[in-house]
Amino acid sequence: MTKLPSETTNGLSGVERQRHQQALARLDRYARRLDSQFRIPFTRIRFGLDPLIGLLPGIGDLVGLGLSLYLVVEAIRLGAGPALVMRMLANLGLEFLVGLVPVLGDAFDLLYRANDRNAAMLRRHIERQLEPPRQGWSWLSWLMVAACLVLVALLAYRLGQLLLAAGGY
Repeated sequence: MTKLPSETTNGLSGVERQRHQQALARLDRYARRLDSQFRIPFTRIRFGLDPLIGLLPGIGDLVGLGLSLYLVVEAIRLGAGPALVMRMLANLGLEFLVGLVPVLGDAFDLLYRANDRNAAMLRRHIERQLEPPRQGWSWLSWLMVAACLVLVALLAYRLGQLLLAAGGY
């Protein structure tokens, strides 16, 4: 059975679209919990569970990395390409490695917010999948339009010459 054009957008059926949208909402909530759930009063500084867990000596950064990898696994499940997955892993790797440095790493973890960054990258990727494909004009289309305009201009010019020669104007 073939699907009607209204049932699919960019190769995604209505059910798949809904699944992607639900996944986005879930992943945004998860990233927010990890990186920006709370706010320090009277400041713009937001933080989540990840920086708090990172304060645990020895194991905190490793546990935080494990929790953060959930976003990467979900990205793979949702069809993210290797380039996006590698950028997400690079964000996590940087946050993990700098997070190992006492005090400086905790401050970096608080401000860098790799999970929020990864969720935003995944959101952009999925939104591009959900938007309908654009039907851009190729150079050939523009050439044909230009040729038609030139033809209309030549016909108008010739018609004007014929009318002047006939003495009509």
